[in-house]
Amino acid sequence: MLLPGLLALALLGQAPQRTYYWRDSAGQTHVTNTPPPSDAELLEAPPPAAVVPGKADRPQMLRTNAGQGQNLHPLSAAQQRAWEALDKHLAKARAEGDRRTLEAVSDSLINDCLWGHGLWALPLLPVLSVTLLSLLGWWLALGIRTGSRVPLVVGFFLLGLACGQLLLNVYLYRPMALRLWQNMELLMQHMGTGKALRPEHRVMLQQRYQALQQAADPLQAPWHFPTEVRNLRKAMQQVMVEP
Repeated sequence: MLLPGLLALALLGQAPQRTYYWRDSAGQTHVTNTPPPSDAELLEAPPPAAVVPGKADRPQMLRTNAGQGQNLHPLSAAQQRAWEALDKHLAKARAEGDRRTLEAVSDSLINDCLWGHGLWALPLLPVLSVTLLSLLGWWLALGIRTGSRVPLVVGFFLLGLACGQLLLNVYLYRPMALRLWQNMELLMQHMGTGKALRPEHRVMLQQRYQALQQAADPLQAPWHFPTEVRNLRKAMQQVMVEP
């Protein structure tokens, strides 16, 4: 019975390798998953906006004002420089027709939003919930008559599954959804085109963000969120290649 939840976590993928943002000796900016050369200048990565896992209040979203590329939550100077460097990197990739780089950057940022800042450890919470409550039910069952032991153990196991589902959605899926929404919106302002996103693509992405939020609801099946993440990846690749 625990298998569907564990499979849902596996669908999100394993924690990715570190993403490196660096500038070579010629002044070119690179985004790679392998360490840069020893003479390279490391740049600060465009970090996901601060989202406290499990925080009840929804943080202020990063969104544009009338297509002017401004957002309601100002970036720090270091963040702004990093995003501007990424914008130039993507503009260069577009000029060279480098579709692979365009897709790789969006995938890398999605992976950072999914597993960065300690989120990679949170899938242990639902597993611990099921394990601890099952052990508690087994321990309590040792002190009662034989006929009542199985229902008690099963009841505590089901309680562990329910608690695990709540922990999974509140402490993992919800922060993931918020980070993805915020940072994909910010990426749309720094995708190397110098122009606003097409209206149909804007509508499509808004639908994907809303679907992520709905999939993070505790009443949703645990495999719905990984499905929506895959849908967002496909949408972002389409938007990045054909903005």
